[in-house]
Amino acid sequence: MGSVLDQIAAPFKALAGRKGGKPLLILLVAGLLVFYLLSTRKELVPEERPERVWTVDVISASYADVRPELKLYGQVIAGRSSELRSQVAGRIVEVAPNYRDGGVVEAGELLLGIDPFDYETGLAEQQSILKEAEVALAKSRRNYERALELHAEKNVSDQFLDDAELDLRQQEARLEQQQIAVRRAERDLKETRVVAPFNGVISNVSAELGQRLSTNDMLAELIDLDKLEARFSLSNAQFGRLLGAEENVAGRPVRIDWEVGQEVLSFNGVISRAGAEISSSMGGVMVYASIDDTDRFGSIRPGALVSVSLADKTYKNVLQAPDSALYADGSVFLVEGDRLVRRNVDVQGFAGSQVLFVPAEGETIANGDKVVVTQLREAGVGALVEVRQ
Repeated sequence: MGSVLDQIAAPFKALAGRKGGKPLLILLVAGLLVFYLLSTRKELVPEERPERVWTVDVISASYADVRPELKLYGQVIAGRSSELRSQVAGRIVEVAPNYRDGGVVEAGELLLGIDPFDYETGLAEQQSILKEAEVALAKSRRNYERALELHAEKNVSDQFLDDAELDLRQQEARLEQQQIAVRRAERDLKETRVVAPFNGVISNVSAELGQRLSTNDMLAELIDLDKLEARFSLSNAQFGRLLGAEENVAGRPVRIDWEVGQEVLSFNGVISRAGAEISSSMGGVMVYASIDDTDRFGSIRPGALVSVSLADKTYKNVLQAPDSALYADGSVFLVEGDRLVRRNVDVQGFAGSQVLFVPAEGETIANGDKVVVTQLREAGVGALVEVRQ
């Protein structure tokens, strides 16, 4: 065995002993090693990977007329309110039980009483002066009638008759002025009793028993809860669609929902008018809807934040799908067989989270076609899919 190895190694030893032989020997050994490794390596066979299958949800395409519901947000305001102010000066001597914040009052109900003494005596004085004016007028009328008789008999001059007539006219004017003074005194006396001008609820009470009032002092605010309104904003696009619809904007029914804790109170209403100007801050038109079936003893009040629902325009013969079916390039995917195909669409509008669309020009989507509603970020046209059952 040793002699065999010596015989094999002999040529290598001889080569190594020669000048420059060691580098050649190293190259030779490396080449033999590479040859050995290449000749003994295992042959690699490529493994076939199965095609990825994408699981998707679909809906069946169906053309229909769709009228979505707009959901907007607004605030309840008083359709009619009045600031109650003192019309005469004086000390408050009487306060009604309902004269307080939240007090419900009827039209004509007494709220406050102002000391009437000065106004009663003032009226009596003006009435007394009125009686004097009536007596003076009666005397002037008799004098004038007597002057007419004397003038007819040519017993007095024209000047005498003119003076009698002038005195009569002056007394008539004085009587009229005094009648006005009496009516003014009567009105002032009446104003010492502050009454509700209409049915409503009292707020912002600012006077109390014993307080001395000046003319035009603020007393309270009266809100008519029979005439509440919901104020909300329509964008330019929404307002334009409603204007172009088959119905007028005014007169459209709405539903007003007020969320109070876990409860939702709903009221019916009708759009009564739109604002005269476009609001630059809101980017649209302010709209007002009168609220029906309100109860002055109910819980809704001005200032409540509410949601307002009303019907949008009707979209004729459109397809409807969740907005997840629509891609940024304005297309949707359909399933044909078990592969994806793309269809370009024209979006007509939205109904909440639903998109309303029709096929773009040159594209077709038939009733019953499977529209993919699962957003696919990697799969594309021709991808293999499986419809989730």
